[in-house]
Amino acid sequence: MKEIIRVLKPGGKLIILTPDWQSQMNIFYDDYTHVHPYTAIGLRDMLKVFGFKKVEAEKFYQLPILWRYAWLKIFSRLLQLFGPVKKIYKNKFIRWSRELMVLAYGEN
Repeated sequence: MKEIIRVLKPGGKLIILTPDWQSQMNIFYDDYTHVHPYTAIGLRDMLKVFGFKKVEAEKFYQLPILWRYAWLKIFSRLLQLFGPVKKIYKNKFIRWSRELMVLAYGEN
């Protein structure tokens, strides 16, 4: 975060997209690039602690069809009732309905 603040111009905007710990806790560390887990609340609080303004953070669905047809989220939410992801699914609708991301925004 200190390096981000150092290189971000005053008034600059920060957008972060990271795996959601709550939905991926069982497979999170299967990807060697995943170093530190975050939730929407944790990421929002971290940005506020580092002085960012207009901070927002929310869970993000990776399925473009859900961006266009928000009513389809009901099917994704039904799949989430099965609990955290325990394996990586080949079917992208199933996988990305359950493997959520955290999308966070803040202004310097």
